[in-house]
Amino acid sequence: MKKYIAAMVLITLAGLGFRLFIALHLPNDEPDDARLYAQLARNVLEHRSYSIETEEPYPPTYIRVPGYPLFLAGIYSVFGHENNRAVRVVQAVLDTATCWLIALLALAWAPAGWDRNKRRRVLLVALTLAVCCPFLAIYVATLLTETCTTLLTIGCALAGTFAMKTPNLKKSAGWLLVAGFSGGLATLFRPDSGLFVAAVGVMVVVIGLSRVVFRRTNAAPMSDPLSGAPGQILARTVLSGAMLTLGFAISLTPWTIRNARVFGVFQPICPTQANMPGEFVPNGYIGWLNTWVTDVRYTETVEFPLDQGQIHIEDMPDSAFDSPAERERVIELLDQYNHPQGEAPSAQPQQPPAIPETKPPQAAPESEQKDSSANSQSEEDVPQDSAEEDSAEDPQEDEDSNDNEADKPAEPEPRSPVEMTPEIDAGFAELARARIQRNPLRYYLIVPLRRAASMWFDTHSGYYPFQGELLPLSALDTDIHQQYWLPLFAFLTFFYTGVGLIGGWLMWRDKASRRWLLLIALLIIPRLVFLASLENPEPRYVVEFFAFVAAAGALALTAAYDQAKSAFDHVRAALRG
Repeated sequence: MKKYIAAMVLITLAGLGFRLFIALHLPNDEPDDARLYAQLARNVLEHRSYSIETEEPYPPTYIRVPGYPLFLAGIYSVFGHENNRAVRVVQAVLDTATCWLIALLALAWAPAGWDRNKRRRVLLVALTLAVCCPFLAIYVATLLTETCTTLLTIGCALAGTFAMKTPNLKKSAGWLLVAGFSGGLATLFRPDSGLFVAAVGVMVVVIGLSRVVFRRTNAAPMSDPLSGAPGQILARTVLSGAMLTLGFAISLTPWTIRNARVFGVFQPICPTQANMPGEFVPNGYIGWLNTWVTDVRYTETVEFPLDQGQIHIEDMPDSAFDSPAERERVIELLDQYNHPQGEAPSAQPQQPPAIPETKPPQAAPESEQKDSSANSQSEEDVPQDSAEEDSAEDPQEDEDSNDNEADKPAEPEPRSPVEMTPEIDAGFAELARARIQRNPLRYYLIVPLRRAASMWFDTHSGYYPFQGELLPLSALDTDIHQQYWLPLFAFLTFFYTGVGLIGGWLMWRDKASRRWLLLIALLIIPRLVFLASLENPEPRYVVEFFAFVAAAGALALTAAYDQAKSAFDHVRAALRG
C-alpha cells in the first residue's frame, strides 16, 4: 500500500511540475477569445458591467456565458487585473486535480471482480495517462475554457457514476444533484457542455427502465439491492432525474434571470451565432461553408475574417464548387463583399487584412467556438511602436510629411471596407440549398464524418511552439522541430484512442461494466455529432474526450500488465522447474 501511495504522490508532483512549466514558459495570448474573456473580466471589476467594449458606456452583453470571465475576474481581483500569469498557475493546479478525477473515474468503471491490488493499479495507470496527456495540459497556458470545462465535465461524469452505483436512495439523489450542478457550471463555461448532463440523464433513465424490464422477465437477481417493484424503480428514476435537473437549473438560473431582467429575453446560455438583438447574422454564408468545410485551416481563411477582412477564392479548395458556373458565382459574390462600394480590385498582391481596431468585437458562442469571431482590442493590444509614432506626429507638419516619405518604408495602400450584406448572404444561401439538394448524402453524412475525423485525429499540437499539421511531411518546419514533435503527437493521438477502444472492449466483455461503456458512448458521440455539424471544426473542441478515453484506456493497460505479468511468472516457474 505504501509503495502505491508514494508512486501516486510522485506522479502527482510530476504532473503539477509539468503543467507549471507549461504555464510559466509557454504562455499564449494569441486566441482572440483570450482577449475577449480578459476584457469581460476587467469590465466586471473596473466598471461593474458584463461588457466586451473597451470604451464607455460599456453596454452589457450576453454573447458569452459568464463562467470563464467570472473565473478570471476572481483571480484578477486577488492578484491584479492584468495578472494572467496567476491565471495560468491556478489552471495548472486545477488541471492536476482533473488528473485525479480521471483516475477516480477509471477506478469507478473498473470491473467489480477485480481484486484490491488490481484496482490500485488501475488508479495508478489512469493517473499516469492523465498526467502525461499533452493535449489537455497545454490549455493551462492559454486563457481559454478547456481547463475549467474538463474539470467540471469529469466531475459531472464521476458524480453521475457514483449515483448509479450506490444502492442508497438519498446518496444517489445527492450525487445526481452534484452531477447536475457540476454540469451546469460547465455549461456556463461552454454551452455545449449541457450534452454531458444529458448523457448522465439518459443513463439514469436507461438503467431504470432496464431494471423494470429485467424485473418483469425475472432476469434480474432478486438479491440486487437496486431492484424492487416496478413502481418503486420508476419512482426512483423520476426522483433521480429531478435531482439531476435541479442541480443543472441551480447553476443556470442566475444567468437566465440576469438576461431576462437586462434584455427581456429567455436566454439561459447564449445565442447560436452570438448576436445581440437586431444584429444581422450571415446564416446563408455560414450555411454555404457548412456544405464543404471539413478542416480548420479553411475556417481560419474564409470564416474568421468575415466582416473584418477580405476573403479570396484562392483560399478555397475545389471541393467547395460542384461546377465552373458555381465557382464563378462565388467569385461574383466575394467581389461584392470585398468591394462593397464598387471599387475595382487592386492589381497589387493583397496582404492578409488587419482587423480594424475600431470595430466592436463580435464573438461566437462557445458552442461553435469561433475564436476570431470576437476581437476586442484594448489599448494594451495596440503595438507600442505605432502608439509612439501617433503621439509623435505634429498636425502642423502634415503638408511637409510627403518630403520625408522617401526615408520611411513603403506602407500598403489603405484597403476598401468589406461588408456581408443581406443580398450577398442570400446568394450564398441559394448556393447552399442547391448543393444540399444536389448531394444530400454528402451534406448530412460524408462532410460531418470528415469533420469529426479531422478534429479527433489531429495532432492536437495547438498552442505549442511547434503547432501545425503533420501532412504533407515536406512542409514541416525543421526550425521549430516539427519533424520530431508532430509525429510524436500524432502517435499519442492514436495511442490514447487505441487503448481507449480496448478498454471499451473489456467493458463490453464484463456484463456489469457495459453500462459504463454506454455512458462513455453517450458522453462522446452526441457531442461529437453536434460538433461535426458545425462549419468550424476546431480540434480543441474534442480535447475533453481524451479524459474519458484515458479513463477507459487505464482498464486496458491494467489488464495487459496483469496478463504480461502472469505469462512472465509462468515462464519463470517453468524455467525453475
